Amino acid sequence: MINIISMLKTHLGLLLILALITACATTTVREHPTLESQLLDVDSVLIVTPAVTIEQINFSADNERLIDLENTIKNDLISLATRELTARGFEIVDYDLEKAISEDENLAYAVNQAEEGFSEAKETLYEEQLSEEEKRKFQVSVGTAVNIISEKSGADAVLLMHYIGYKKSAGYVAKDVAVGVLSGLLLGVVPTSANTSSYVEVAFIDGVTGDVLWTNVFSASTLDLTAANKAMEAFPEDIDSLDVSGPEELSETEQQ
Repeated sequence: MINIISMLKTHLGLLLILALITACATTTVREHPTLESQLLDVDSVLIVTPAVTIEQINFSADNERLIDLENTIKNDLISLATRELTARGFEIVDYDLEKAISEDENLAYAVNQAEEGFSEAKETLYEEQLSEEEKRKFQVSVGTAVNIISEKSGADAVLLMHYIGYKKSAGYVAKDVAVGVLSGLLLGVVPTSANTSSYVEVAFIDGVTGDVLWTNVFSASTLDLTAANKAMEAFPEDIDSLDVSGPEELSETEQQ
């Protein structure tokens, strides 16, 4: 009996960790306080190759990377970002970043620094729950490394996308069912968690200042672009592409 309860506690702990990703699908937008004015200087955007990690969780705990699915999701994310940014009036910079990185160590280092800078910035951006008004008061930067990316590609801004997903193996699903039955009998609770899940982060970064202009995160209990689509729904419009002209003046005849 002790061994069974111990196994249950271990399993419940793992389910709790997985639940951090699959917890309710909520969106958390953060915007720079001077987003609108900074967007006046942003016309072109470089989409950095998304960082995608998808694992199959196996019964043996020896998880495996799903490389083919990662590549598919990576390409789909680029297509999604291209479509959404274009629809909002931004120009997508045609620049082979992967090829450039392989030939330029400084550029490769700059991309890595920008990614790490955003990872550090997230600690400030999402350290607590904020009101709608507070979400538009943060001011964080990924550092000057992004300047190199901007200069090399000619882009005014950079878009970073991170995707984390998991899929349970058939054996692991069977284990879930067995533990669920035991939990109901011994503990009076039945742990549940999705068999697949995904978590997406999107960051829009000024290529000159390094400021995080806009960011959003979203999770979903599916292993597709559901979370990414939701995250991009609130992406800002290019200020320059909006019709900001006032009402036309009337002619003297029309005024009379």
